[in-house]
Amino acid sequence: MIEWFGENLWAAWIALCFILLMLEVFSLDLIFIMLAAGAVAAGAVALAGGAVWAQLLVGGVVALLMIGAVRPVALKHIKSRSRDALTGVDRLAGLEASAVETVTQTSGLAEVEGETWTARAAGSFTLEPGAAAVVDSVDGATVYLSPAPAIDWGSAPKQA
Repeated sequence: MIEWFGENLWAAWIALCFILLMLEVFSLDLIFIMLAAGAVAAGAVALAGGAVWAQLLVGGVVALLMIGAVRPVALKHIKSRSRDALTGVDRLAGLEASAVETVTQTSGLAEVEGETWTARAAGSFTLEPGAAAVVDSVDGATVYLSPAPAIDWGSAPKQA
């Protein structure tokens, strides 16, 4: 058994790769997947008939390069989500709403994207039913609203 292991060290590297990939599934930190890439590189050296020291050297160098060069770029792309990537209540801030019943700082209902939410005024104002509003924030099942910006066409300056 020991002889087989010595002759087929690539199998140990591939097994290590799978173990590291399983750890990555649970951590989602992009560390173990970079180490798994190093294990694959070491396995490739083993398949090519390289010495154990060469396998360790190549595996270590590849893992360090992956952690130092690839991981920061990958994390940057993962963390720079667009607004379209927001889900749940995170995506509600900034959306248009309509007051279903009078909305004050203590009571009210509003409709946001076809759903009725408990609503509160985000300031000391009142929104009458049918009034347009914008979602400022969400706390649990309550949306905090501000009046929607409106253009007053009657107060436009006259041109000479």
